[in-house]
Amino acid sequence: MSEHSYAPVERKRRMLEYINVNRTVHLQELSDHFGISEATARRDLDELSRQGAVIRTHGGAMRVEKSTAYESRYQERLDQQQQEKERIALCAAQMVKNGDTVFIDAGTTAFSIAKALSHLDRITIITNDLYTAAQLELKPSCKVMVTGGMRRSGYHELVGAVAEDFIRSTHADIAFIGVDGIDLMGNVCSSNFEEMGVKRMMLRTANRSVIVADHQKIGRTALVRICDLKDADLLITDNAISSERLKKLRKVARDIILA
Repeated sequence: MSEHSYAPVERKRRMLEYINVNRTVHLQELSDHFGISEATARRDLDELSRQGAVIRTHGGAMRVEKSTAYESRYQERLDQQQQEKERIALCAAQMVKNGDTVFIDAGTTAFSIAKALSHLDRITIITNDLYTAAQLELKPSCKVMVTGGMRRSGYHELVGAVAEDFIRSTHADIAFIGVDGIDLMGNVCSSNFEEMGVKRMMLRTANRSVIVADHQKIGRTALVRICDLKDADLLITDNAISSERLKKLRKVARDIILA
């Protein structure tokens, strides 16, 4: 296998899968397995480590063990920027009307949006987040559909080909997509390879697509590029964003609403 057999993004995705299966790996092992130089393997590990996907060790890396304290960590994320997320959720909910079908992906901002829809009638929520599906309380006339798919290790999120095919075969009036970062060039990013496909499919399939991100995620980047900001119809962020960043974002976005 030559060093150029995989594109860098695909190579790092496969490398992360390999590390998660084998628990601990060494640079020479990765070099031999992927047909790359040790310098390339080191750079890939460094990038995966910066994203929190692996733990760097002397001469290699080890997988991140998902602890049983996930629920408390999820609650901690819900509490972060809580007021901003609630304002974003209320703003997003105003775009949904009775009878709509709504894609909501996994994440704490998306969960806040789902809760904000509880007053509506006859809506259908399609989600790949098991936590959202289990915790959400809607009116009897409403439905919650779960995509199916493979559960992402240590998370409530369903990913993979089954989840993507389910979304491809359905129709939604609007999609709300949470992200880990949006840089000022308009690159919308996620920190995880596995969830990239679901987010992209929701964006493509819905009649209207909305990116939701609090101000702390603006100006940040992450491991995986999902799309251009202009690929979505709208960005909703909170009004704590700086005027300078907002001005730059308006040049690379179709529309922005401040919550």
